[in-house]
Amino acid sequence: MEWTLERIKRAGFIAILRGKEPTELVQRGVDLAAAGVRVLEVTLDSTDASWVFQMLRGQLDDDVLMGVGTVMHAESALPSAADWGAQFALSPVQPEGMVDLAHDLGVLAVPGAATANELWDAHLSGAMLVKLYPAVTSWSPEMLAGLPDPMRQVNTLPTGGITADDVEQWLDAGAFACGLGTSLTIEAADLLSSRILGRRGVLR
Repeated sequence: MEWTLERIKRAGFIAILRGKEPTELVQRGVDLAAAGVRVLEVTLDSTDASWVFQMLRGQLDDDVLMGVGTVMHAESALPSAADWGAQFALSPVQPEGMVDLAHDLGVLAVPGAATANELWDAHLSGAMLVKLYPAVTSWSPEMLAGLPDPMRQVNTLPTGGITADDVEQWLDAGAFACGLGTSLTIEAADLLSSRILGRRGVLR
């Protein structure tokens, strides 16, 4: 799981796949990967999420990290996701037992937090990465940067309403990485992937 965490940090952002058209989601995932996206999330509320995930896993190289999102019930969702090959699992909340079960399955748990108290609770539960959700209404880069020092040591993933243009502002404020959904175009993904590499002094 430490390597999964490191790969998310290196990528700088997760591209979220959610929708009602499974074939279109698979194609979008392939296109995003071709544009340089290195981490993909398939939300479990998508139509035929299992099929979408497994089709993408079969088509993409292993250098693309894949996980699931919108985990609401840990016991019913996580074992199946682990069987598909999910390496991380995100939730907008902190479902009971999520962190322990996910980690027992070798899957990086990323529970959600809408407040500073929820962020700290998720950290104390053993979460190695916490989703700040919804980022644009419950959080801001200024709020993240202004957290007390112990909280600033928690790895955070702002998600919800963030655009490609916002990512570097969040990273500068201390975010570990960001989650981007339907607002992420293929062109923006390409440019953002290049900018993230540039931040690390790496050329494509």
